[in-house]
Amino acid sequence: MRDPSDSGGDRGGSRDGRGDDRSRERQPRSDGGGPGRGGPGADTRFLQLELSQVMYAEAEAVARPAFRDLLLEAAKDRLRERFGEEITALAQLAVDELLNDAQASFEIEGRIQQYNEERRPPVERLRELFAARRARGEARPAQAEKRAPRTSPRARRKR
Repeated sequence: MRDPSDSGGDRGGSRDGRGDDRSRERQPRSDGGGPGRGGPGADTRFLQLELSQVMYAEAEAVARPAFRDLLLEAAKDRLRERFGEEITALAQLAVDELLNDAQASFEIEGRIQQYNEERRPPVERLRELFAARRARGEARPAQAEKRAPRTSPRARRKR
């Protein structure tokens, strides 16, 4: 990508000595797009340039980002060389603190969830209680007493 502040004027004109031809490429054509055309045509600057000029423009566009990447890599290498152990320790400390915070949050979420489950309305807990009793086949206590044969305390003594 071309730097907008890079007008090409600091290089002394075009490569063939006719002046800065890039500024001419950006200007709209005043003759209606060329001979035989009724209006502005498609942008054909790419086709009007020689292939070597197209290739040079592409190389120029990637040169600055590539240079920045190389500088970044060199800076990383130098930082590792000078402060490698400290940088590693610092990164480990930061990661450990982050993970400790996350683990504490998970524990708190679990406690809240457990609390919410224990604090269910009594109606729900009662339904579960009696549903479990029915599932085991146990009758209600009052009905169980009615079904059982009763004997009086005197009759029990006589036996």
